[in-house]
Amino acid sequence: MMVTPLLQKLLRAAGILLGAFIVGFPFYWLAISALKTPTEVALYPPTWFPTSVRLENAADAMTVLRVNALINSGIFAISVTVLQLLISMTSGFAIAKMPFPGRRALLWVFIITLFVPFQVLLIPTFLIVRNLDWIDTWQGLVLPVVAQTSFGVFVFRQFYAEVSDELLDAARIDGASWGQLFALIVVPTSGPAIAGYVSITILTAWNMYIWPLVATTTIDLRVLPVALSAMMTQRAQITPNIAMMGVLITTLPIILIFVFLQRYFINGLVGGIKE
Repeated sequence: MMVTPLLQKLLRAAGILLGAFIVGFPFYWLAISALKTPTEVALYPPTWFPTSVRLENAADAMTVLRVNALINSGIFAISVTVLQLLISMTSGFAIAKMPFPGRRALLWVFIITLFVPFQVLLIPTFLIVRNLDWIDTWQGLVLPVVAQTSFGVFVFRQFYAEVSDELLDAARIDGASWGQLFALIVVPTSGPAIAGYVSITILTAWNMYIWPLVATTTIDLRVLPVALSAMMTQRAQITPNIAMMGVLITTLPIILIFVFLQRYFINGLVGGIKE
């Protein structure tokens, strides 16, 4: 049976709509449950739209999560992203364009460490942070995560390998230093790689749970995933609609970031990792 172009378009559209429904329905259910009253959220059969929108759930959820957890998550995600970006860009450029002994071996070191899960390094990292007396400090929370730059170095090295050597050589002949080459020529061309790397790094940092849980013991430095986990242990005191609102508050910022930066996930990183 011959499939006409119109039928192909209809099948493609149906597949896209089905995929969007499968992906989007859990978030829709989370959102409407977060806005329901405690009675309505427990109704069976369930209602598909809240009969009474209860915006007070947000304030109730934040009372449990605490505003400082939201602020801490923002500081943590931005600090990790900015510092990792600076280290990854400069290191990637050095390995890609600056001639020095052992350059290829150093690249392989970064590549090999990509295959080492953080769980393997968790205990040694914790012991180092504890010996430095960095538990419950910002440097103890941020710097061990910043050190995980193998992926970023590899991405930017591959991206900078595509930069014209002739252009850099011409600038070097004109008297430009390596710093000037990087700041004036390389960085302005790095937009796609920067956007792609930032979008992935900030998503990862915002959702990070294990290391913030290990590195902090006080409420003052608690980030949202840890605060949400603590909230879920209080199921006897917290109604389901408040719990859903807590999950929504934790998830919504990162969903918004993803919506605005989603095109960079492929466009930026594919351009960066290809030879």
